[in-house]
Amino acid sequence: MNFKHLCIFFGLSAVAISCVAQSTTDISTPLDSKEAYLKARQNLVSQDYQDHFAQDVTLDSLEQRLNSKLIQLREAMTQRYKEQHFFPPARHFTQSKSHIENTDLFKILREMPKGGILHLHGAASGDAPWIVDKVLSTPNAYVYWDTPKERHVKGEIRFFNKNEAPPGFSPASQLSTTVAGFADSLQHMLTFDEAIAGDSVDIWGEFEQVFNRIYGFISYQPMFVPYFKRAFKNLTDDRIQHAELRGIFNQLYDLEHDSGYYNADSTIQYFQQAVAEVQKEVPAFTLKIIYTDLRFRDIQSTLKQLVTAFELRKRYPNFLIGYDLVAEEDAGHSTLYFLDNWLRLDSLAGIYGVDMPLYLHDGESNWVSIENLYDAVLLDSKRIGHGFNLFRFPNLIEEVKRKDICLEVNPISNQILGYVSDLRNHPAATLLRRGVPCVISSDDPLIFDYKGLTYDFWEVFLAWELDLPSLKKLASNSLQYSGLSPEEKQVAMAHFDSEWHTFVTKALNDY
Repeated sequence: MNFKHLCIFFGLSAVAISCVAQSTTDISTPLDSKEAYLKARQNLVSQDYQDHFAQDVTLDSLEQRLNSKLIQLREAMTQRYKEQHFFPPARHFTQSKSHIENTDLFKILREMPKGGILHLHGAASGDAPWIVDKVLSTPNAYVYWDTPKERHVKGEIRFFNKNEAPPGFSPASQLSTTVAGFADSLQHMLTFDEAIAGDSVDIWGEFEQVFNRIYGFISYQPMFVPYFKRAFKNLTDDRIQHAELRGIFNQLYDLEHDSGYYNADSTIQYFQQAVAEVQKEVPAFTLKIIYTDLRFRDIQSTLKQLVTAFELRKRYPNFLIGYDLVAEEDAGHSTLYFLDNWLRLDSLAGIYGVDMPLYLHDGESNWVSIENLYDAVLLDSKRIGHGFNLFRFPNLIEEVKRKDICLEVNPISNQILGYVSDLRNHPAATLLRRGVPCVISSDDPLIFDYKGLTYDFWEVFLAWELDLPSLKKLASNSLQYSGLSPEEKQVAMAHFDSEWHTFVTKALNDY
């Protein structure tokens, strides 16, 4: 080895040794002293919190006192659960529901203003006991109580004139007297329990069966307004002031008219009638509708529905706020499949003189191969329904933050439908810490057998170790990322702030 080679060798060796030494020094610096170590550790914690979704929330003195109480309560509950080897958010919701209801935390959160609910399917927004009661007390109500066949499932509800019901359907009043436990059995068929478990695809099969059972009830024109009045009353009772429903139109029928007789304008007017009824008791309540189609339909069929959505938005621009495709994501068409429709949005907006914001259901999947979130982001979806598997796509996380797209997170729904068993492991817990905007919703509370959002907030408060700033941010996000106009948001936020102050004062006095 000549002198030149030796110089190069020793030079590179010196650089390598220097790099190792520098690296070792950097790593070991916190170990030089306890004070230095703790300071370095606190720097890491502080850097993480800088991205936290609620880092901009400032609490007043009363809120700080309540925050301390809530954190103490959370820590005491968590310690007790550890000792008992029982943590409710890690159990199936139906196993924990009664326990949740009997806690002080539930009573506190029940009174908390929750702002809006932005992910709610109209067909499953009510409650099963109310449906069963109406089925038993309403003339012409029939239930299919026979062996399931291609077109009908046991427990399917529908209304018929006398002697016009298809084979297998019997009057509900007759079944209630001839079938032991009929009312309980029917209610059981409309809701889930811990027996509904397994792979998400299998659970979805049961999920769709419930929709088949209830849809003939909800779409019966005389029941439509009472059903939604009840659903909205459930929301306001749980301190929810605004709702945005995913809705399917042109499906109403009555004893004289088949499905399709009532046009979409009629459906919207019935929604508005239900809202007006609720506003007699709760004037602050508001509603917006997202026009919804099904992702397993073909491109041409969905294009017709998209055109209908534009026509309705032109007539009701402040009520119908956008468009979505729903149904099981793993089994239906991809969002990319409908690209030709998405590329027509600008031309349709020119024709009708209104835009069509998207609120796409995407990322409700356990699979990396389901890449619909890429399209939701590229299409500038105003919000993303679920977004459960966003954590799998690191670049998309940054794009969602950059575009300020809000995720509609449905914790209990995700657990029941088989996407996560332990809510401590829900991806949203990490996404919130990374500054991704989120709101909490319930998805299909009728089927999951609960009302409002208190249960969801209870679960995530414990599972994600939240605090009062986090709760306040999640609730206020639901108004800030809603489809309300800027003027409507200003009014809604003023009401929310007033209700929040009342809540804080009452919680401090009562607990």
